Amino acid sequence: MTPSRSAADVLAGHVVFEIEAIDRMYLNLYQPRLQHSAGVAAFFVVHRGNRFASSALMAPMTAAFTANIDH
Repeated sequence: MTPSRSAADVLAGHVVFEIEAIDRMYLNLYQPRLQHSAGVAAFFVVHRGNRFASSALMAPMTAAFTANIDH
């Protein structure tokens, strides 16, 4: 029986990460549930805790996100 290897041992020979002179990173994400109106409504009501879903709720999130990028 061979000893079990850690995830770091397994990934050490297969994964390479290189980064050169980057001052900010932006991550795009695909979330299938947010591609439909029912999923967006559930996001604002269940996840964000609002009483109802409204497109007006997106503006403060966008403003905060862009302000953080500008900062």
